[in-house]
Amino acid sequence: MAPPKTTRTAKRRPRRGRSKTASRPTWKVIGAIAAMAVVVGGAVLLMRAWAPPERRPAVVERQKPPAGDPTPAARARAPEKQTAARPAPSRPHERPAAAERPAPAPAPVYEVFPQKTPAPAPAENGTLHAALPPAPPELPPLKKRPRLALIIDDIGYDRAAAEKLIELDAPLTLALLPHSPHLHAIAESAHRRGLELMLHLPMEPVGYPEVNPGPGTLLTRMPPDELLQVLERNLEAVPHIRGVNNHMGSKLTAQAEQMYQIFSVLKKRGLYFIDSRTTEESVCKPSARLFQLPFAQRDVFLDHHPEPAFIRQQLRELVRIALRRGEAVGIAHPYPATVRVLKEELTSLREQVELVPASQLTRAASS
Repeated sequence: MAPPKTTRTAKRRPRRGRSKTASRPTWKVIGAIAAMAVVVGGAVLLMRAWAPPERRPAVVERQKPPAGDPTPAARARAPEKQTAARPAPSRPHERPAAAERPAPAPAPVYEVFPQKTPAPAPAENGTLHAALPPAPPELPPLKKRPRLALIIDDIGYDRAAAEKLIELDAPLTLALLPHSPHLHAIAESAHRRGLELMLHLPMEPVGYPEVNPGPGTLLTRMPPDELLQVLERNLEAVPHIRGVNNHMGSKLTAQAEQMYQIFSVLKKRGLYFIDSRTTEESVCKPSARLFQLPFAQRDVFLDHHPEPAFIRQQLRELVRIALRRGEAVGIAHPYPATVRVLKEELTSLREQVELVPASQLTRAASS
């Protein structure tokens, strides 16, 4: 008797269920592998996109080497030795290694930050100098212009002549006689115009009393107290003075004792002294050296013969001394001829020398 159909059908169903169950794990593995491939591929693309750009050798070479680093040649050889000994392992996500493509030749370091410019070859050096225009000749060093001081003595009696000298607009030094009638008016006018003032101190000449220097004269026969009193009154009589020079004085300036007394007062007051040199026997220079008093002495009298031709000749001699020695001191007087010659020669004089006040040519005597 044949078995029932229901029993055969029941036996086949479990077999079909086992085949479906066995195929499910296979599809899951395939799907997982595909998902992992997608994730890995995306990660590789992201890493390539986010990776920083590779630095080029030129950027490193342009950095200035610090002091004490090895020489450029040694630093250029060092990377080559390291590359030959230990090549860097390549990674799958990096670009091809540098060994797979020719490396560019490194530029010399001194072209960007030169430590020492290389000297050109002898042949190139000669060619370069031959192509350049000849260098201009070296100019001699500029010499300092000689300085010249002009002192105008005996100021205080002729106001009109003094005003003409002030109007010359030149750095003259006016030496005013004490107790002269126009002393204060001339002193104030000259001081407003910036001129330097001196006391023209009367001193005893060899021919005294036939030759009389005027009021306020210092005499060799005066005791020290009297001489110093007269000196103080003379100094107080002239305002705005910077220094002193002697009026006559061929006898007194040869007496060391009296000159010591005078210079001790001038030193305390901070004044200078200029020797008019009315005698070759003058002891003013060694006396000034003893007191370290600012000192100078006259080089040329311009107008002891008040004639225009003679004054011009003396003025040329004064300039010649200034050009030879670097400085000179001239003394003149307010004669009409002197005023006229100075007015005519002033432009030419300024082209040759620098006119300065007398104080700029005084210094502590050294010999």
